[in-house]
Amino acid sequence: MKKNFMMIAIAATAVFTMAACGNKTDKGEGADSTATEQSAEAKFGPMGTWDFPETLGALKDVDNIEYVLFPGFYADAMEKGEDPATATQIYYRASLVEAGEKASKVKAVVDVDEVPNSLLIPIYKGATAKKGDIVLTWWQSGSGMQQAIVTDASNPAEPKISYLTLSFKGDGTGIAEKDQDQLKPNSFIVLSDGKWEPGQPIIVKKDGDENLGIILNMDGDKILWQGFASKVYVSKKSDCRLMPLKPAINVGDKVKYEFVGELRDGATVTKYDANIGRVWVKKENSDKEEIKSIFEIEK
Repeated sequence: MKKNFMMIAIAATAVFTMAACGNKTDKGEGADSTATEQSAEAKFGPMGTWDFPETLGALKDVDNIEYVLFPGFYADAMEKGEDPATATQIYYRASLVEAGEKASKVKAVVDVDEVPNSLLIPIYKGATAKKGDIVLTWWQSGSGMQQAIVTDASNPAEPKISYLTLSFKGDGTGIAEKDQDQLKPNSFIVLSDGKWEPGQPIIVKKDGDENLGIILNMDGDKILWQGFASKVYVSKKSDCRLMPLKPAINVGDKVKYEFVGELRDGATVTKYDANIGRVWVKKENSDKEEIKSIFEIEK
């Protein structure tokens, strides 16, 4: 779904690093006050122009939260007076430093960021998984939020998984240098089929297209979701549909396939490995196979 996930993360990090360096230089004598003026003139609150409440209440069962997944560039955008809804918002792992009624403080590496509770996904202690379960976690050999399928649950608290959101090569090459891992304890959420909850794969009707996404949060008929290139949107629940976590797929099935975050018609299943959640397809008028995850196709 986000095939250049890591490359986007690296590029985005580089952009923000250069911007930060530039700001430090500008804070000297004769500094440009553009950033301050932008912040003062901002026409939005903590949720930017997302039509979504800042908070759905304080985080629950705080003492049982091991990690949170949070939008890594949210704080940077707010400090610059920029709309966070227009920025790439890659979700990373962080520790919860201080829980608040509307926003909470989280720490990823060094910096402590304050983020609205609505944008946080808590990961609670004590989760266990079974083989074939779909989990929400992060790329533990890299970074960034990931969906994954459990391939070995001999240790239910530390299952072995195959990532579904990384480009799959199968031979350890390309962006997915390690597309299979063993998860750390207390580092994942087990998803339930048919349940509207953070981490669920969805298809969203937007601007006449069918977009693939991941639920981040919900409020009544509003769904906050992450789409292609880690952009975050708000859509009506009536414009969204859940994807099955265990789809019925057979060789020869005609399917829609993912292309830059959208579903396109015209592919046929040539191979399906349910254990790792990967589907091989051939597009019409092409002999070349492409490898998709189970959340990048629809019958």
